[in-house]
Amino acid sequence: MSLPNSASAKLSRRSFVTGLSALPLLGAARYLNGAESATPLYLPEDPARGIREGWTVAVFPDTQNYAKYGKNQANFDRMCRWVAEHLDPWRIGLVMHEGDFVEQNNIAEGGGRGWGDQHSESQWESAKRALSQIEGKVPTIFTTGNHDFGIRNAETRDTQFNDYFPITSNKLTSDGQGGGILVEAGLNSFGKQSLENAAYEIKLPDGRQLLIISLEWGPRREAVTWAKSLAAREAYRNHTGVLLVHNFLTPDSIRDGQNGNRKRPGNPHTYPTGKQGNTHDGEDLWKGLVHDAPQFQLVLNGHEMGAHVGRRVDNNAAGMQVHQMLFNAQGLGGGSADKGNGGDGWLRLLTFEPDGVTLTVRTFSPLKLDAGLSPWWNDPKWCFQVPLLPV
Repeated sequence: MSLPNSASAKLSRRSFVTGLSALPLLGAARYLNGAESATPLYLPEDPARGIREGWTVAVFPDTQNYAKYGKNQANFDRMCRWVAEHLDPWRIGLVMHEGDFVEQNNIAEGGGRGWGDQHSESQWESAKRALSQIEGKVPTIFTTGNHDFGIRNAETRDTQFNDYFPITSNKLTSDGQGGGILVEAGLNSFGKQSLENAAYEIKLPDGRQLLIISLEWGPRREAVTWAKSLAAREAYRNHTGVLLVHNFLTPDSIRDGQNGNRKRPGNPHTYPTGKQGNTHDGEDLWKGLVHDAPQFQLVLNGHEMGAHVGRRVDNNAAGMQVHQMLFNAQGLGGGSADKGNGGDGWLRLLTFEPDGVTLTVRTFSPLKLDAGLSPWWNDPKWCFQVPLLPV
């Protein structure tokens, strides 16, 4: 895939995407106006059948409510096991985690005020145990959330993430000798290279090349400057860019901070890690990184509850569409309540279709499957398609 260099070529590419978005199957133009495409997606009655063609990314939303209760830890384990067992039928070539692996990064004892019953060591160990099922089988890309830092909730930028998920924890991501999909690990707030800020390159079977950048919770100026510099390199100009961050879009389908409200609970500027100003919310990231980069087509985030989902599309500086998607499930199935299951087991399957211009988004739960219920969230807010620039 190559991005156009001339103004006329840009116009042609924009016309192509506009034409795609008018198709009922894709519905991109219609969800901009609040309407949803009614075209049903292929949702197999037996999920084990998978898909015939395409290439899929499995996305885990915030898993903190699985980790913080001992009884719920098996649920994230089940989600990872399902992915590990269905890599081939679903053609899963990558796994992502949207951050908040745990509820508290560093507490010695669990319990009290909806904080769960597990201490932090148990929480981190449960996340590592679950994800270990796919290590060495498929590459993984992670971002970090506010609860992965500080003591309970981003009081500082101290994190145990790197103790459990160091750069070489999954050899398919990075083996420390140049193998794997990792292009470069940026520096964290302590000046150490880690997967808190990292860039990855993957070539899909249809020839599309992905450049995926994951950034730390409430990214600092230094992290965004690094990401912007990397995205500007000529070697990645023609890639399909994907940004993975914890905070970006809200359930109102606006970027966090887009309306000027940076005092809203959940905005990175309201946390101790951001109160001095060295942080980025969704709108900051849009203006400081995504809008002017030549290749970003997708932004993925978790963090937000409420409706738990949101999506929008905007043109970047080159006039190309950037699809922004919020997906979280932590408040579902009882969420943080001690009688809940931590999030109903929902995960997402993002399939790059063989036509080279379509991304199919499906939302699936192995917990629902185990309960004999429909494992698909068959609603256009949860299962849909968006157009991509052609390969």
